[in-house]
Amino acid sequence: LILAAINTIAMRSYTRFDTTLNSSFTLSAQTVAYLTQLQQPINIVVTLSEQSRDLGIRDIYYDVKSLLSEYEYETRNQGENRVRVEYLNIYQQARRAKELGVTTENAIVFNPGAQNKIVEIDNLYNVSQGDIQEFLGETVFTQKILEISQDDEPKIYFAIGHGELDPGSFSPDQGISKFVDELQSQNFATQTLDFSTISEIPNDARLLIVPAPRSPFLPREQEILKSYLRRNSGRVILMIEPGAKHGLDDLLFEWGILADDAIAVETSRNSQIEGGDLLIRRFAPHPITNELLRLNMTLVTDRARVVREDPGRPIDESLLVKEIMATSDESWAEKDYGSESPEYDSTVDLKGPVRVAAVSERKVDSSLGISIPGGRLIVFGTSNFLTNNRISASGNLFLAMNTINYAIDRVAQLNIPPRPIHKVKLDLSMEQLLLSRYLIWLGPPILVGLLGILMYLARRQ
Repeated sequence: LILAAINTIAMRSYTRFDTTLNSSFTLSAQTVAYLTQLQQPINIVVTLSEQSRDLGIRDIYYDVKSLLSEYEYETRNQGENRVRVEYLNIYQQARRAKELGVTTENAIVFNPGAQNKIVEIDNLYNVSQGDIQEFLGETVFTQKILEISQDDEPKIYFAIGHGELDPGSFSPDQGISKFVDELQSQNFATQTLDFSTISEIPNDARLLIVPAPRSPFLPREQEILKSYLRRNSGRVILMIEPGAKHGLDDLLFEWGILADDAIAVETSRNSQIEGGDLLIRRFAPHPITNELLRLNMTLVTDRARVVREDPGRPIDESLLVKEIMATSDESWAEKDYGSESPEYDSTVDLKGPVRVAAVSERKVDSSLGISIPGGRLIVFGTSNFLTNNRISASGNLFLAMNTINYAIDRVAQLNIPPRPIHKVKLDLSMEQLLLSRYLIWLGPPILVGLLGILMYLARRQ
């Protein structure tokens, strides 16, 4: 009865302590805050197995299981358990895997069958020189939960009517249908917008993408864009190709960005690929590019024009401009790019690295000195990384999706520090390994036997 009473009390009232050196099994306060606000259950299916022959997979399994158990624990008192985790072997439990629609091995699937957001194990760790340094599981898992918990469907409009890349076309170099399909799979709604038929941007627009206009916007159309950004705190992604007369110079000047009609000429072999495509490797730290920096990924496109902070822009404390992408040091921006063999002219051309993308946003109303939600304009000097024949190359899709998520604040920027991994490594020769094995096997029985003999002899005397 006493044991039963003690166990009953312990089940209803207990405290858990994390005794690890770096609190490895304690969720951050930020994650706990998000979990307490969950309004819908989150189902998680883990297809890792502790019976895997790969010892590395086993280690990942234990890391993932230990972390996800904390998510379950933090949501245990929210009525129905808000986070439910299931461990599934897709081969041994083929029927259940088919029922859930899970086919990916060694992955973590959030809400399978519905949102079906998959986390690959490569995204869970920071790797340096082939050695795992940090575990990023909490940041990755919390981001996925936030994406699922945002039950709205952000609407993205694609501008048409100026020769832009076609969202509905399957053309390899002029269509961006693959990119649109990816957006829809990520729970975005997409629609085209013909500026010749509107007087303002629709109120349900979370983001407007202008993918490489070939003919200029009319002054009336430019005013629609300016009003959307300024008055409605709108979000616009603008892509401008070299030689294109876009007609948006006043808009760019107002937002502190200069798009010189000069093409980036790259001479570094490390920044070109077969066929003449441009390989952009240099990224500034920014929420849009951090993922590419971490994974050491590149951007593949055919050509790019200069997009940089305007040195002559009006002084405006509310406006923040950040250049986020550039070519190599061996490049330059050629203004006379009609020549078949361009040469650098220090009196006309711009010395590299050539800036080819910039982000401009308004953070503070300087006249009132208070924080207000502001518009956000992201400008790329290239667009062909979105086309059907390039969207799957290297970091192209990463960059595109990160840009959209940042533009509309779809995922809150998490400040969850990674968890360092501490390893104890023993370098043993085969002889040392055999010796230690025999000592472990034979040492304790021999020691106990000797103690027994000593005790026997002591009692005889």
